[in-house]
Amino acid sequence: MATHQTPTTGRSAASLTDRYVHAATRGLPDSQRDDVADELRASIGDRAEALRHTEGLDAERAEYVALEELGDPARLAAGYSGRALQLIGPELYPAYVRVLRSVLLAAVPTVAVVIAIIAALDGGSVGSIVGETVWIAATVALHVCFWVTLAFALTERGVSTGDRGSLGVEWTPDRLPELPRERSGSLVELVSTLVWLGLVGGAVVWQQFRSPVGDHEPVLDPDLWSFWLPLILALIVVEAAFEVVKYRAAAWSPTLATVNVGLGALFAAPFVYLAAEGRLLNPAAVAEIQAQWPGFDPDTMHSAVIVVAVAIWLWDGIEGWVRTRAAVSAARIISLP
Repeated sequence: MATHQTPTTGRSAASLTDRYVHAATRGLPDSQRDDVADELRASIGDRAEALRHTEGLDAERAEYVALEELGDPARLAAGYSGRALQLIGPELYPAYVRVLRSVLLAAVPTVAVVIAIIAALDGGSVGSIVGETVWIAATVALHVCFWVTLAFALTERGVSTGDRGSLGVEWTPDRLPELPRERSGSLVELVSTLVWLGLVGGAVVWQQFRSPVGDHEPVLDPDLWSFWLPLILALIVVEAAFEVVKYRAAAWSPTLATVNVGLGALFAAPFVYLAAEGRLLNPAAVAEIQAQWPGFDPDTMHSAVIVVAVAIWLWDGIEGWVRTRAAVSAARIISLP
């Protein structure tokens, strides 16, 4: 009788089955996913039942062993979808993808932030900082892909099958990903907000170098680059990160709604303050615009900026509290006996 690993304490067999089926079928077309999931559940159930009768295992261990015998769901999914895992080899390919993803996510952002800080301290322009950061980050990503691929290719050819378990490439049911949680927002909403924030940040940088006013005269006062515009760009990054946090949260909560209101106020404050002081627009750009359109009034533009910034803040804050109230009410209904 083969020796099997003991299942992780506290994990139910049904939960492991759900997670395995999800991992094996999430990449399949909708028309195929349900049929494959039903077939896979039946196969797992039959094998677990057989193990209970032939080896005397309890239900939880029998389910665990059945999943262990099926192997990595990534390889099983490749068989269902017809995708060939030939870059490294079907045995090491799932581990290769996991390692490559984790190293890229750790190395590239870290190097990008360090390079950007060094370039800024050297007094480089915004364009040179962005260009140098993107170039070096892309170079690091290429090196990571090359060296990780080379390491796994050598492992594929130089390490015996029996020794691969010590490399962390042997799959067990403990490696199954958790089922996706309910989200407080939709993916479409998240992507739309991130795109909008990206457009705002890109417009702030673009107008400095490619403004259509006059001879590329910046629309925003260039003196604001000493503090205010970098602050606005930093707040855009923070706001984008918070949007991801909101999306990943299981539900809206009073804490989330309060932070949403506070962060929205921080984001709107620079626009409101600079517009109220009449410091947002570049006087040279205003003169160029008035030469073409004498009726242009910078005070009216500043007032419009204030109204739009405050309206967006109020709308977003109120919407957050409305969603929080709905989430709290739903949670109370579910908890009722």
